[in-house]
Amino acid sequence: MKLLRLLILLWMTFACLSQAHGSDAVNTGNGAGSTAGRSASKLIRYPRLSVQLDPHSDYVLEILKLAIKTSGQPYQLQASEAPMQQARGIYELSSAQGNVDILWTMSTDEREAQLIPIRIPIDKGLIGWRIALLTATNANIFKDVKNLKDLAAFTAGQELDWPDVSILKSNGLPVKTSASYEPLFNMLKAGRFDYFPRSVFEVQVELDGRPGQQLVIDKHIALYYPSALYFFVSPREPKMAEDIQNGLEEMIKNGNFEKIFQRYQQAAIKNANLKSRTIITLRNPLLSPEKMPLNRPELWFKP
Repeated sequence: MKLLRLLILLWMTFACLSQAHGSDAVNTGNGAGSTAGRSASKLIRYPRLSVQLDPHSDYVLEILKLAIKTSGQPYQLQASEAPMQQARGIYELSSAQGNVDILWTMSTDEREAQLIPIRIPIDKGLIGWRIALLTATNANIFKDVKNLKDLAAFTAGQELDWPDVSILKSNGLPVKTSASYEPLFNMLKAGRFDYFPRSVFEVQVELDGRPGQQLVIDKHIALYYPSALYFFVSPREPKMAEDIQNGLEEMIKNGNFEKIFQRYQQAAIKNANLKSRTIITLRNPLLSPEKMPLNRPELWFKP
């Protein structure tokens, strides 16, 4: 009898852990607490990233969860067990037996050909508005920068697999790269490059997270290039892509998308003070404008 009780206890513990591990249940229908509702749900697996590596993940996940709920379809979100860099996540998304179903990243023509893009800019295009992190000793290096030629005298830092590398280089701007994200801040501090351009919604979070590195946000210029942060879904899951797009469209229609955007991004946009900066516009050779929903002004941020 003792052995039987022990086996039952072990089985119940295992069942509870299996249900709780790594998942984010999304209530999508009536009676969502029922056993039938849970058994019918389908997993949506996404790459796990730390808040430091993905400072806007809380915002994106709130958008995604509400889109799933609004779609009315029984999905359950689950983060990958191990953290993934962007390139690995894209590989898993495109692979026939991949461990990821969805991710969010800057769009390019190549990615749109390889994966299923949901062409609703989650960030309203803010990812294309860039402000530089600088060392405190170089706080005013951009004071006299007025155009692209002036900026070309300085070197930017970026992660090797980010599309920004090609965008900056194609506009004649020197770039130094790192194989991963976190070392870029030490490289900036050490003078390996002059500036680290970050999106409007990333820069303050990143600065606040590194109080000992004596970094500052540039106050003089902003870079702009047409871009968008999209959800990309695996080609294995066309129905999932359709359901999430339907949920997002309904959120745009009922105003919930804009409410979440303003709640998360309003302070960052105000702090960026874009109207007081010299705006330097760059070409984005990686993304064809005709593929972007530019005919829908409600989807885009305008300073």
